[in-house]
Amino acid sequence: MKTIATFCRVCEPSCGLVAQVEDNIVQRLQPDRNHPVSQGFACHKGINYLAIHQDPDRLDYPLQREGSRQPGEGQWHQQDWDSAIAAVGDQLAQIRDQYGADAIGGYIGNPTAFNALGSQGIGEFFMGIGSRRIFNSGTQDCSNKFAAGEAVFGTSTLHPLPDIDNTDCLLIFGENPKVSHMSFISIADPMAKIRAACQRGARVFYINPRRIESASPKTGEVIQILPDTDFYLMAALLHEIDALGRFNQAVLRDHGNHVDELREVIAPYSADSVADVVGLSAGDIRTLADTFSAAKRASVHMSTGVNMGRQGTLCYWLLQMLSFVTGNLDREGGNFYSEGFYPAAKAGRARPDDSLFFSTRYGELRHIRGALPSNLLPDMILDDDNPVRALVVIAGNPLLSVGGEDRWRQALEKLDLLVVIDLFRNATGEYAHFLLPSADMLERPDINICGLGMQYRPHVQYTDAVVPPAHQRKEEWWILSRLLQRMGLSAPLLEQTPANPFGRLEHMMSRHQLDVATLKQAPSGTVVLDTQPIGRLYRDFVQTDDKRVDCCPPLFAEAITLARQQFDALKHTAPPFRLITLRTNYMHNSWYQNVANLKRGQHDHNPLHMNPQDMASLGLADGDHLILKNEYGEVMAQARGDDSLRPGVVAMTHGWGNQKTPGLTVANRYPGVNINALLPHGPGSFEKLSNQAFMSGIPVTIKAAGKFA
Repeated sequence: MKTIATFCRVCEPSCGLVAQVEDNIVQRLQPDRNHPVSQGFACHKGINYLAIHQDPDRLDYPLQREGSRQPGEGQWHQQDWDSAIAAVGDQLAQIRDQYGADAIGGYIGNPTAFNALGSQGIGEFFMGIGSRRIFNSGTQDCSNKFAAGEAVFGTSTLHPLPDIDNTDCLLIFGENPKVSHMSFISIADPMAKIRAACQRGARVFYINPRRIESASPKTGEVIQILPDTDFYLMAALLHEIDALGRFNQAVLRDHGNHVDELREVIAPYSADSVADVVGLSAGDIRTLADTFSAAKRASVHMSTGVNMGRQGTLCYWLLQMLSFVTGNLDREGGNFYSEGFYPAAKAGRARPDDSLFFSTRYGELRHIRGALPSNLLPDMILDDDNPVRALVVIAGNPLLSVGGEDRWRQALEKLDLLVVIDLFRNATGEYAHFLLPSADMLERPDINICGLGMQYRPHVQYTDAVVPPAHQRKEEWWILSRLLQRMGLSAPLLEQTPANPFGRLEHMMSRHQLDVATLKQAPSGTVVLDTQPIGRLYRDFVQTDDKRVDCCPPLFAEAITLARQQFDALKHTAPPFRLITLRTNYMHNSWYQNVANLKRGQHDHNPLHMNPQDMASLGLADGDHLILKNEYGEVMAQARGDDSLRPGVVAMTHGWGNQKTPGLTVANRYPGVNINALLPHGPGSFEKLSNQAFMSGIPVTIKAAGKFA
């Protein structure tokens, strides 16, 4: 039996793994105890990936459908690759020639972010076709950060990290590191660092609507805010810090623009004015502002719980302001930029036309890192004057991960061509004309490009394929390149670097004298880079024309006005219940929906978690059926008491809802509820600045519906 070092590609830390392999079959995955960065840490996501790799429901051969395209209907016929590429490529070319490039759309799922050659191949594919109708999962969880970074720092790829090792006070908004780890920071075992920080006396505060698992006497405390009100709390913190005279005037003078305009924005949001809206006492808000601003070294971080609200971009802006105005940006113990093996901040610099909106029948739109709002894709299929007629879905499942399930089903049925490139026949794939089987992370070589510019400890790592792709599975870049060739278009990855598809990445690494051959010889395939000194952010990484931080970007004016209107509405009328997403160890987006090992006991479905007081007021007990309803949809779920939630807040895990997915045996047996059926969709359902969908703090009504039979 061979032991092969590799690394996880489920989330950003890319933790080291070792695979036990015999006869080209992976027998076991374990943490790599010799990995120089993750040092033997790997969470359940990496270890349980073996179940995905070995799943008998995996796609093994190209499949073409005949007959009905309803889920579970029609006939699937196995094809060889040449036949499948010819059939798909010819149909794409015909649609492009007859209706134009924008008649072809693309939806790109989250796993592609952790696939170096796949992401490059996707870019080449859609650039080659010339379509502007590109959508991705980023508009479901993080596009607000790209929009805010671009406006504040002049680049969408500058995201300062909290210096947990040296901080004295850390504010974490909308994130549960113990369960979901951390996003937009590549850090193995974040709880160990947080625990160590608290042990040496640092204060850690989790601002969250739940009393989350991360909080404990040894790891910090929860400030239990109401959902989707973080902007008002951040504004109040800034207001109170300014009132204390703790804005760092030297930093503002030397590095900031529009400081007076920032003060105008926060002026109405005193602790007293926001207290009722955010669900905290004015005294507690002032105490938090004092604690943070009095700390010798303070840092901040924010994740999807805030990103998914109505003001995600504004929140990420004010988060940066909390660091900047207190002098904690670009200093030890505050927030710092981690450069990595390539100057990502410079590469993400805003071009002059990047922020321009264009008029459409859906209102003014913009691309964020090349993507339109995924919430509009069904509309562009069903209602557009020039509709999307062909859709290529790569490692994604928009039917269940984007709001408006019923409308998605209508849209997918209408397509002239739906091509799904995936490991499985998922819920979206049930409507496909063609299913093209992709290799998984153990079946392909890779480089950890995803965490570039966000690594707590900068490093580069390479892995060969642990085992060859089984059956006729192929890497995504190869499939897309072959399709381009069939369409008569250039396929650079296949044609220009056939012997070394990593040529572009090797060029990026060359400034550190690294290449694939060097990485292969390194322990665990990993080279740890020298840590760069803090103190270069304003000079070397901020990309605005004058190298100054924009403390109140003019682009935000309309959103700031809207936030004030929403604040006034919340002052007068609060929704009866607000729905948030619940992170668990038993589901990661929809990646682990078909893993039997994670469907044990009470985790075989996704109940609605409610405060026991709310359950009692509705006459509900654990196990009762209930109906959740709002203007967007209605679902039935099971009630579960959860005193970690404050009254009026309910929570449910997403990634479920596979009643009509026979291609996933386990997920179909334990389908759960698609909570995204209750999300806003269509025009007005996303943040205009960033295309980020509204997915948290969603108003719902609840009524009892009886017990399980």
